[in-house]
Amino acid sequence: MKTNNENEEDEKDIRLLKEMGYTQELYRGFSPFMSFTFCFAAINVLTSISLGFNYTLNTGGSSVAIWSWIIGSFFTVLVGCSLAEICSVYPSAGSVYHWAGQLVPAHNAPLASFICGWFNFIGNASGDVVYSSGFASIISAIIVLNGKPPLSISVQVIISIGTVLTWCVINALRIDQQGWLNTLATFSQIFGILIFVSVLFIMIPQHATVHDVFLSTYNSTGFPFIYVCCISILSTLFSFSGYEAGAHLAEETKHASRAVPRSLVGTCLCGAIVGFIYLLALLFAIPNVDKFLKDNKENDDSMSLIIATYRGVIPNRIATMLTTLLVLNLYFGGISSITVTSRIFFSMARDGAFPYSHYLRWIYEGTQIPMGTLIFICVIHSTLLSFQLISTTAVTAFLSISTFCLQISYLIPILFRCTISRKIFPLGEYNFGQFGVPIAIISSIWLIITSFFMILPNQYPITSDNMNYSIFITSGVLFIAGIYWFVSARHWFIGPKRTDSDTIPLLPGHVTNENIPMQGISSEKNKSTSYE
Repeated sequence: MKTNNENEEDEKDIRLLKEMGYTQELYRGFSPFMSFTFCFAAINVLTSISLGFNYTLNTGGSSVAIWSWIIGSFFTVLVGCSLAEICSVYPSAGSVYHWAGQLVPAHNAPLASFICGWFNFIGNASGDVVYSSGFASIISAIIVLNGKPPLSISVQVIISIGTVLTWCVINALRIDQQGWLNTLATFSQIFGILIFVSVLFIMIPQHATVHDVFLSTYNSTGFPFIYVCCISILSTLFSFSGYEAGAHLAEETKHASRAVPRSLVGTCLCGAIVGFIYLLALLFAIPNVDKFLKDNKENDDSMSLIIATYRGVIPNRIATMLTTLLVLNLYFGGISSITVTSRIFFSMARDGAFPYSHYLRWIYEGTQIPMGTLIFICVIHSTLLSFQLISTTAVTAFLSISTFCLQISYLIPILFRCTISRKIFPLGEYNFGQFGVPIAIISSIWLIITSFFMILPNQYPITSDNMNYSIFITSGVLFIAGIYWFVSARHWFIGPKRTDSDTIPLLPGHVTNENIPMQGISSEKNKSTSYE
């Protein structure tokens, strides 16, 4: 039975959600610890570093990789702190989409939230594709390690689609049941890191020197070294992508205004430390990056260099065991990734951001899970994965798209927080006081600069085969969304419900069923409603 304190906390969560204009439709079964494990499982630095290892080594070598991680980790923690402050005030499933609509004047809220929501959805969906495709490529690598030919692209695509289907089925479980899977995933990831680091350090026949790891460089891009230092940050930022995952489950987390911000910042800190240790172990296992890359140049598989690192220092049987452990962690990470994508899509559908939103936001009462969203995501991901049959570089493009779009979706609310809402932003339970605005300003500058790096080409001379198509694909999707906005959505879409007195009435036929009057709003949030 629940204690009086627990009942009071539950009522506080429900009341805060009502103040934001929504009812408690999703099952609030996540404990604060589950919120942290979910975030940590979602970023899954073990597998994300492995997925981007080819890019890491070819774009700068060891020293650029390790210093990019250190610098990128520092600024990512700052960005996480800025997002955590906002999340403490607005603990909603919409996360950045919802926050963007709260931090601007009411007449700008629909467009701001629409743009931010689309960027976040595209980024998360692209990340899901990278995870599922990476899962299939590791399966292929395990087969190669056992002396058999690699799987064909078509077979890998089938495995990827089947994997997404199982992830969606697991996400149909009630959220507290998924929570234990995320806890298991976190311990699996930590256990995996310990195993990987121990095996690599103990069994390496020849270690790289400290000079090799921290000062040696390698540049196969054809661009000047200073340019390489800029674009090399992609693999680090991709490894951290999704650290706001817990915010998307705020409506399903107990004590959300306090627990979710803590888990968000804690994930950034733990991910930075764990990732640094794993990356260090990998780089110390490669005494000569130049020779290592030349020896493995014929391997085109996206996981070839990480598998080659294992195979170069340990027997095939142990390398197979490590790779299998990598597969397990990647599978767990994919489950969390699908959860995040489903929640941002559900939040937008709940507010009527898509055609047929009434069907897309359907919640299955048995588990209180957005089932309509999961079905749609399964279909759209299967379609995106099929692009690999057309181009083998599609996965690399999706990696860039994911990182770029998520960066922009983080930037929008943080930029609003330190500009438009600077003087009226109410501090929540989790805040950094007078340091909040300076941290937000630094975070905004970092996100603007690095987002530009994400769309730059990474090979010279630039050809149709090595072109970074991320900006074109992203622009194409946003162009379609833009047409939908100007032709239809701008006439009726009002964005997420606001915490201030919303003077815009719900239009007839609006798909949300939230007709709760705005009441009980805390005095803090009503201190001011004017934007200066």
